[in-house]
Amino acid sequence: MRIDLNPIGWRRLLLIVLALWALAMIVPGLYRLFNPLGTIGLSADNDGVVTDVVAPFASAQDSPAAVAGIVPGDQLALRAMRCVPLGTLQCASLVAVLGGLGGMQSVWPHRQITLILIPATGGPSKTVTLESVPALLSWTEKVVLLADTVVGIGVILIAFRLVWTRPSWMTWGLFLYVIWFNPGQSYAYYALLQRWPMAIFAQEIAEALAHGAALAGLVVFALRFPNDQTEPRWRSLERAVPLLAALITVLALASFTNTFGFRTETITDITFLANYAVDAFVLLILLQRRRLLPPHEEQRMRWVIWGCAIGLPAFIFAEICQSAALFRHLWSVSPSPALIGLFYLPNGVLAYFASQAVWQKRVVSVAIPLRHGTILTTLSLLVGVPIVHLHEQMSHLQADLRLPEWIWPFVAAPALLLILQRLHEAAVELADHVFNGHFHEVRRRLQNEGDAMRQVATLAEIDRLLVEGVVDTLCLSSGAVFRQEGGVFRRTENTAAWATSVQELSRESDAVALRSLDMGAPVRLCHGDWNRLDLPGGQDAPCLAVPVRSEIPEANAVALFGAHDTGNDIDADEREMLGGLAIRAAAAYERVLAELLRKEVAQLRLQLAAQQPVPPTAFGNP
Repeated sequence: MRIDLNPIGWRRLLLIVLALWALAMIVPGLYRLFNPLGTIGLSADNDGVVTDVVAPFASAQDSPAAVAGIVPGDQLALRAMRCVPLGTLQCASLVAVLGGLGGMQSVWPHRQITLILIPATGGPSKTVTLESVPALLSWTEKVVLLADTVVGIGVILIAFRLVWTRPSWMTWGLFLYVIWFNPGQSYAYYALLQRWPMAIFAQEIAEALAHGAALAGLVVFALRFPNDQTEPRWRSLERAVPLLAALITVLALASFTNTFGFRTETITDITFLANYAVDAFVLLILLQRRRLLPPHEEQRMRWVIWGCAIGLPAFIFAEICQSAALFRHLWSVSPSPALIGLFYLPNGVLAYFASQAVWQKRVVSVAIPLRHGTILTTLSLLVGVPIVHLHEQMSHLQADLRLPEWIWPFVAAPALLLILQRLHEAAVELADHVFNGHFHEVRRRLQNEGDAMRQVATLAEIDRLLVEGVVDTLCLSSGAVFRQEGGVFRRTENTAAWATSVQELSRESDAVALRSLDMGAPVRLCHGDWNRLDLPGGQDAPCLAVPVRSEIPEANAVALFGAHDTGNDIDADEREMLGGLAIRAAAAYERVLAELLRKEVAQLRLQLAAQQPVPPTAFGNP
């Protein structure tokens, strides 16, 4: 077996190892869908101060910590339990309840943990031995856990594929960010490692390095997107990125020194605030750089900006809620695990938006996925929240009134589904009216263009409506129509961008542009698919081929359109509308050609009648 020692081979090997490590941290979380992990019901901040002795249980009677007499305000004796030397039972117990930035509160079921506590009321320390009990997840928590895990796996694989297919500093930066900042949960992974304290310490070192590399990678991505180049004004900042990575790594390592007897809650809070500062700085960089980009690249930058604006704050907020006491100190409440899991999910938006902006040289308006996501979330909550609430109410009602078991599946559930269906239909109609007003206006104007084609009498007028009407309605950068004449397609109408460009298309040399005729549907022309020197370039380059198909050869045509003036690509709804307009254009072509043919036949008949000799009469020739 020969090992590839070239730089590309080693980079790909490193890529595979990092991706597998990232997946190894979150994939075991699926175990919790079928078997609960254990807990002692105790939460402590990074100073060792006990903050809660009930969660995740419903009552104190179910919590081993509360039953043992531990109360909020008690403090772990960090000096007495410190991990010196490593591998002691006290160290194993300490890392089970303290996790630096990991927030480890789950352990393997029925595991004994011995804690040395300093009472909040004062007095000598006490030693308490607790046995973890299974902490069952509600079905809501299981759904959120499944969603977090699936999205986490998805964003890691997306970033992996991005680096594998387009390796660069830019894509590596995004990958390094994603393998650490992803929605997946690592409770089960830590529960497995807690049996070996040395593995926990190795993991914490790896996490600190990954944390620093993630934020540094995000800054590099922001500086180099979209062309993997850093403008001169930002190069000094790029040279300082390793210092940022080192600083974050040191802070992350320092927050874990509570296992050696140090109080680190302040360091942990500083680390989270540093994360927020870096996120804000990244957004500032993207906003500043967006102003100097050409329109189509500016629209790609908008995708990244919105991804960062949605994903970064939500993820850090979820980390604060889960791993530190800052949230509790500020608001004196603790959010539920399901709510925390939901806050992790938006971070997947960042990876998806960024990857699409890298892969696609021309993107649709970022408002479209945002609008679809808003509608989907709203409708999901509209349907899901009432189901959960009513199911709980029916459970209480059945217990109080002793209703038969068949009431819910055969009476209550069908009635509930009928009501929710009506609500869903009303919500869809309302959302469509609120969010898609522009779409309906564009569709109305294109329908008017199609109606106008029924009235014109020349092929040139149809060409004009097909080009100018669409370009003006959709605010496109360019447009041209090539109608079949003989064995080639000749340009018959165009905007200014096509004035000095290609005049004819043939199936041999321009198959990419004409394949829409074979497919019978509009075809996107991606960057690099169609290479001709005499095509419009830059913003005016054609990005969509719309076929006008007919059984009559002279009624076949291909309409080529550029992107929007803003740089946005033509989206799926617009492609569908243009496909419908092309069908009406084909009918208009056929009607005009039929009328021209009828007139030609009538004229030929007249010419033929004029050329025929007059028949002789009974009196002879006239």
